[in-house]
Amino acid sequence: MLVSKISNDNYSTNFCSRNNPIPHFQILTKKGSLFVKEFTEKDACDDRKLKELTKFFADNFINNTNDPSLTQYKNPQNYNKYLNLIERIKNYYKQMFIDDDGNLTVLEARNSVGDLCGAVITNTFKDFSGIFDNKTCYVDSVAVRKDFRKNHVATKLMDKAIDCSKDIYTDVFLASDNMAVPFQLKNGYRIMDYNNPPEKAVIDALNDSRGDYPDYVTFMDKRLDETSEPWYLRVYKNLIK
Repeated sequence: MLVSKISNDNYSTNFCSRNNPIPHFQILTKKGSLFVKEFTEKDACDDRKLKELTKFFADNFINNTNDPSLTQYKNPQNYNKYLNLIERIKNYYKQMFIDDDGNLTVLEARNSVGDLCGAVITNTFKDFSGIFDNKTCYVDSVAVRKDFRKNHVATKLMDKAIDCSKDIYTDVFLASDNMAVPFQLKNGYRIMDYNNPPEKAVIDALNDSRGDYPDYVTFMDKRLDETSEPWYLRVYKNLIK
């Protein structure tokens, strides 16, 4: 069970992003209002709530990709494997709260009857391979229920999560499913340039722990501070040390 690490009496577990808490807000859509609040450390201690969020993201990953490593879970014969996947992802999210540096932000958007219709997770960038940059925001997961898409829900969730920590980060990085690349381009993200040697080195290092680039994902980024050194150059310098 996740145990609260917070000893600061001024910190309320009603907020997740301790450094930049986000008050509740609404997103107006053609389908009605969505009510957005942070998914907190306290929520993560509730296995039912954490599993609901996990399943929401996992089902979105599975149904919005051509990656066979994910689409296999659509097959009813793989249901037990699907349950194992949910458990792995749930534990991954739980670990995020344990390792939180204060900048983890998790937002949930629910309709008037409480159904989960959208969610986003952003965090300080740290890859499975150990690649790390504390000035880069990583959009770990974003999903919107099918009937609420084309209402700018994902954009508003991402923008709110990133904006709350824009004074901490200089760049944003994400690994977009190839099917979602046009959406991310519209939101100002750039496809990383594999022909640029420093970017190629970073992409190759990331893909060593993933293996899904370029067939199923595209690495993308966006500058928050144009005066700073690009995040991939900082990472590249650490790679070649």
